[in-house]
Amino acid sequence: MTEEEKVKEASKVFLKTLDSFYKESDAIFKECDAILANYKKGGNITDDLSAFKAKQPGIFALIDDIYHKEVDLEEKLDIARTEEEIRDKIREFKDRFADLADEIDLFILAELDFSR
Repeated sequence: MTEEEKVKEASKVFLKTLDSFYKESDAIFKECDAILANYKKGGNITDDLSAFKAKQPGIFALIDDIYHKEVDLEEKLDIARTEEEIRDKIREFKDRFADLADEIDLFILAELDFSR
């Protein structure tokens, strides 16, 4: 597979993930509301994040990008000519679940550390 083919395939995966995020946003937001509620009660949300990632790895990667790779994500959205409704849903997610950003980052870092 050439580099160009890999980029096109990655783009297809990214577009499919965006589409899933938008179409399944009610369920995604509901699940993240439950995680956020647990977090605000002082609960350990590592298992919640792990379960979410296991169930929807592409969506979880997109969520990580929303908080931690904002410039790259904006560039990808521009290249994909992403509709404003999807961008609005991403912004809504980012604002609504901002309290989880650091926890998601720590979760990813812990996973990276364990994989070494």
